[in-house]
Amino acid sequence: MKKRISVIGIWVLLVVLLGNSTQSYDGIILKYYPSNSLLKQLLYLDDNAPVNELVILPEQKFDEEKAAAIIKNIQQLPPPLLAKIHQNGIYLKLFVGKLTDNPSAKHLRGLIPRGYVNQKKWDEVPGIGGGRVVLVKIGHSEKGMGHGSVNLELHELAHSIDRIIYNKLRFDPVFLHIWTNEKHALFQNQAYFITLPEEYFAEAFAMYYVNEENRTILKNKAPLTYEYIKNLQ
Repeated sequence: MKKRISVIGIWVLLVVLLGNSTQSYDGIILKYYPSNSLLKQLLYLDDNAPVNELVILPEQKFDEEKAAAIIKNIQQLPPPLLAKIHQNGIYLKLFVGKLTDNPSAKHLRGLIPRGYVNQKKWDEVPGIGGGRVVLVKIGHSEKGMGHGSVNLELHELAHSIDRIIYNKLRFDPVFLHIWTNEKHALFQNQAYFITLPEEYFAEAFAMYYVNEENRTILKNKAPLTYEYIKNLQ
C-alpha cells in the first residue's frame, strides 16, 4: 500500500513540474513550442539559446511570422544581458487581444497611461514593461502601431532592465547627467522623452539595438548615451 501511495505521489509531482515547465503566466514558454512549427523554423534556435526560456507565447492562434520577428529583435541583445534577464525572472510575454486581458495587467483596465494626452486607455495600448512580465502585442512592433517607439519590444523590455536588473538605472547620477545634456539633441520637442529619464533610456536602448540606421542616429546625436548603453552588459 505504501509503495502504491509513493508511486501515485511521484506521478502527481511529475504532472505539477511538467505543467509548470511548459506554461507560465498563462502561456507557453518558447522552449516547449512545437519544433515543427513555422515559428521555430523561422528562428533556427539553438536549444541553449537564452530566449527559449524568456519568451512566453499565446495559447490561442497567433501570427507566427510576426512573433518570430519580435524574438529576433530580442536575440540582438548581448548574451550576458540576456542571461541577466533570465536570472532576474523577467519574461517577454507576447499576446493577442487586449493588454488588460493579461493577468499581470488586469488592474489597469479603464485607466489612462501616464503621459498620454489623447485619453487612450491601457486597454488599447500594445505593450507595457517595467515588471517581471513584459507584455508585447504581436504585430505592433513598429512605430505608429499604437505607440511612438522605434521598436515596442525593445523599449518595453528596457523598462524592466532599468528597474529590475540595474535597480532603477534612471536615478544613476552619470546617466542623469548624460540625459540632461543630450535629451534635446536626440528628441528635440518630444516631451515624453525630455521630461521622463526612464522613457529616454528605454527609447535610446531601443534605438541602439533595433537596427544600424537608428544606432547611427543615436551615436551622432547623443554620443554619450550611445556609449552608456554600449557598456551595459
